[in-house]
Amino acid sequence: MQIDEGIDIMSPELRTVNGSVYRVLCPRPDHLPVPTVPSSNISTTTTRHHQNQKRSRGEESWRADPYEDEPNTCKVAAAAAAESPTWVTKEISTPSHFHKYIVGRGGSVKSRLEKETGTQIDVPKPRENKDFVRVKYQSEEALSSLAFRIESIVESAKKRERPTHFVCIPVKSPDITENLAKFRDLCADEGISPQLVQIPAKLHITIGVLKLFSEKEVSAARDALAQFAPQIPYILCGKPLRASLKNLEIMNDEPGAVRVLFSELVLLDKSERLQNLADQCFQFFVDRGLMSEENNRNSSSIKIHCTLINARWGNTDTQRHGPVDATNLLSEEFEMQEFGDCVLEKLDLNEMSTDRNKEYRNVSSVSLV
Repeated sequence: MQIDEGIDIMSPELRTVNGSVYRVLCPRPDHLPVPTVPSSNISTTTTRHHQNQKRSRGEESWRADPYEDEPNTCKVAAAAAAESPTWVTKEISTPSHFHKYIVGRGGSVKSRLEKETGTQIDVPKPRENKDFVRVKYQSEEALSSLAFRIESIVESAKKRERPTHFVCIPVKSPDITENLAKFRDLCADEGISPQLVQIPAKLHITIGVLKLFSEKEVSAARDALAQFAPQIPYILCGKPLRASLKNLEIMNDEPGAVRVLFSELVLLDKSERLQNLADQCFQFFVDRGLMSEENNRNSSSIKIHCTLINARWGNTDTQRHGPVDATNLLSEEFEMQEFGDCVLEKLDLNEMSTDRNKEYRNVSSVSLV
């Protein structure tokens, strides 16, 4: 734009259009039409006119300020243009368990994230137990970049965490409870610590494990179980699951160094309904991002079994329990041991932790009968 030489740029003509004030620095060329705007929306004045009025009144407060006579709306717009873009605050959903990874040692990770994305991060105190971090940003690009980085940090940390919940089918009956107690005595005679042997109240078939670190994630798992429930009657063909728990097997090939010993659960009708139920339930949770094939199984289908001995149950914070010698338990005298029959009645979502009765804390259940 070329400024007309006959215009005083320190005291230009001002025009108000729809509440906004404009300085007229370049007259409109004669060949261009003049826009038709209602006269009520236009007011024309000059800075020099107001300056002369003040001079004539002898006002001592007059000074040569080119912005002095502009309306407040124009002054505010000029001030806003000189400031940084507006900061916007938003909460990013993040389980409180992972806040320590976002902060980092001495706040190093948090500082790096803020510097690289041009944002500000407010992490709640641990005692607040808030499942989010509050961020301030000036552009959607900055917010997206930060959200992606936080998600990556959480997912990486989650891979190193142990599962918190699991979906299972409880295995219970009076006969199984009685015979499992006898098996615990047999293990004690073989020098196997009772803490490595499963108790009747916790006997189950594991469908899959989950890593849930917020109430929102737990609620999602609970909803998934409820959504799977309507499929159960079709998978089971409307018939109950009657099964027998029998035989002793190990996960490795060395009876003298066993870490896991288990018993098979076989349906009395020899059908694949239980296997189909386990596989379809597992896949249902995988499809919703609640279970991971990496964390749950090494084959194409769920292994239907009940763990009776697990060396890991003897681990402490400072010491890892070694394998046990199950040579005698796997001899012909005990290998074909039968624990009894049962009806599988429900599908549970449980916490890994136990209550005062040493039973798993149940989160949700659906019926199988």
